[in-house]
Amino acid sequence: MTEYREIKTTAELAAYRKSLTEKGVKKIAMDFEAEFNLHVYGEHLCLIQVYDGADFLLIDPLKIDRNELKAFLEMKSPVKLFFGADSDRMLVYKQFGIKIASLFDIQHLVEVLELEKKGLDSVLASQLNVEVVKKKKFQRYNWLRRPLDEEAKEYALGDVEHLFRLSEVLMEQIVSRGLVEDMGFRIAAGHLDLDRKTVPGIFKTPAYKKMSGAQKEKYRRLVEIREEFAKKLNVPPNTILTKQDLADITYDTAAVKRVQFNRKVRDGEKRRIIEAVIKS
Repeated sequence: MTEYREIKTTAELAAYRKSLTEKGVKKIAMDFEAEFNLHVYGEHLCLIQVYDGADFLLIDPLKIDRNELKAFLEMKSPVKLFFGADSDRMLVYKQFGIKIASLFDIQHLVEVLELEKKGLDSVLASQLNVEVVKKKKFQRYNWLRRPLDEEAKEYALGDVEHLFRLSEVLMEQIVSRGLVEDMGFRIAAGHLDLDRKTVPGIFKTPAYKKMSGAQKEKYRRLVEIREEFAKKLNVPPNTILTKQDLADITYDTAAVKRVQFNRKVRDGEKRRIIEAVIKS
């Protein structure tokens, strides 16, 4: 079992942030665990894992003031090593308005080296001979639950345990192969515009793309209704109406009466959903 320290209060995180500066720590490995409309409504930062070269830490963002989270994540130093950071960066920006500073995404090195398999698990296996175990077990884990299982904590810490060594090994290859300039270009090209408008996946389905203009307008209204009820009941949108339900109802409004609702949706809410859809 990896030894770790937990940070559960604003004061504890402020003290740790101060200690990083006082010790002159140059880099830390970091990763997040989050909830993405799997167990409740919306996207939520649930856990921050850190390895600073000496200590492993689990930071509970659910119990820490936003201003302190912002101060910590926007520190200019130390550099924060991530692997595949885009979704993490977008998450904290959307939830807290935080722009993670001094972030170095190791995945850029993987892309420059053109490794055949680019996921973290595959890269750890090919470069460090490290095997990630029990990943499937935690793919649908509820990271909002408290207390977290010890096994889940161990799994989460594994995401930062090897990032220092991995970045060193990959950088050595980049230098030896004369790819430093390519790396610089890749990092520059990989800039993530946090303010960009993105199209939700629900509007990228093959079914949606085949619809007429009028049908797309109706579909969008159904998605709005789904979001309204999901937020109200604090459940994932798919619990209210599935993608297939949305498509079926778009072509035939009466199809809402044939929907096999999730058991989390009580009879009263079922009736209100059906009424809202019919009126739309």
